[in-house]
Amino acid sequence: MTGTSLQRKLGTDSSKRQPFGAACGPRPANLISGIMSAPLQILVVEDEKAVGHMIALVLGGPASKVARAANGREALIKIGVAARPFDVVITDHRMPRMTGLQLVRRLRAQNFGGKILVLSAHLSDEDIRAYEELSVDMMMSKPFDFDELQQAMAILDKKASVLARA
Repeated sequence: MTGTSLQRKLGTDSSKRQPFGAACGPRPANLISGIMSAPLQILVVEDEKAVGHMIALVLGGPASKVARAANGREALIKIGVAARPFDVVITDHRMPRMTGLQLVRRLRAQNFGGKILVLSAHLSDEDIRAYEELSVDMMMSKPFDFDELQQAMAILDKKASVLARA
């Protein structure tokens, strides 16, 4: 469906319907910024420095602020001291000290309200089921291209959080 095919009902009179896009005004060029006034807060949890740096480079900019952590424990510390909660946590699955799965379990136990994206080249069926049970918002296979990552972020930006659905 396109934005113009969606209708927004104004009152109960069907003659007062107008295209949804027209009711919302012009759309910003940057999908990640959407209608948010503050930059999207993203935490990238990745033990491979080069990968973490590239993700931060691709997703960073005026519409988002990206912080990095080398493992799950460092991520929990950064989440705990953040002045503003993270909107999205992007985590690798296999990391030293604390795996992505252990991190997600801790985040869910703490009622983390943001979105969670898991990146991995090696997810077993058991890992996938565990992440699904923890209501992870999205999983992506490595290697991925940066267009896929940007598309995933645009989808996550529009998706309701786990706490909003509960």
